[in-house]
Amino acid sequence: MNPLWTYLLGAGLFGAGLSAAGPAAVGPTVAAAGAAAAEQDAVRPGAVPAQQGGRFRVAGFGRVAFEPDLFGFAFVVVSEAAEPGAARLRHEQAVALARDAIAAQRAELDETAADAPGLQRRDDAPATRYRYQTRFALRLRSREALMRLQQRLAELGIDGLDQVQPLSQRLPEYANQARRLALQDAQRKAETLAAAAGWRLLGPVAVRIEDDRPWWTPQPPTARQYGARAYNYAADAPVRGSETTAQVEVEYAYAR
Repeated sequence: MNPLWTYLLGAGLFGAGLSAAGPAAVGPTVAAAGAAAAEQDAVRPGAVPAQQGGRFRVAGFGRVAFEPDLFGFAFVVVSEAAEPGAARLRHEQAVALARDAIAAQRAELDETAADAPGLQRRDDAPATRYRYQTRFALRLRSREALMRLQQRLAELGIDGLDQVQPLSQRLPEYANQARRLALQDAQRKAETLAAAAGWRLLGPVAVRIEDDRPWWTPQPPTARQYGARAYNYAADAPVRGSETTAQVEVEYAYAR
């Protein structure tokens, strides 16, 4: 046989052998890698893909009304005269009388403080006037002592005696109670939302204190409270003028 034909016939038989052998002839490593990749691409029965869950946030509001056993009280002593020296002397006498009135209630006095006197020149009157003023701030442990002090100060001609803040020695305890109520309110809202949406609530993952006041008097709700629907001002009007409140924002995880 011609040597050229012998070479071509041998090369054709070798190539046909490779084609018949298939992937196994290439090597077991490549075939195994392909099978593993195919297994990873398959969705296992019962597995929940990551996109089938998520998180949402709700706001909670808590309020605790308390009976005050402390009363914050502030007032300002004002003295005025045409000359600075006369205004100072008049103010020194008025401040001394105010201090005597405070000292008379020392048995019920929790703490007291007074600002440094300030002098103002007033040119808006027909004649120039000079005014001294000193602000006092104190806490009393009974309503009776507060009323007696207010009466004496009124007799001295001091105005603005209605700056009273109801307080309590148990404010930290009441504040913690308000936070717990706010968290419970958020939990109820989260459960309602999850049930309505057909979600499975997994639990809270983050909490943030939005609003925390040691004492509170009625005022319109903030825009944040309105947006979160955490506070119904008409329905939750305070039963008394002394209360502590807390508002929280809680982030929950859920699965579908």
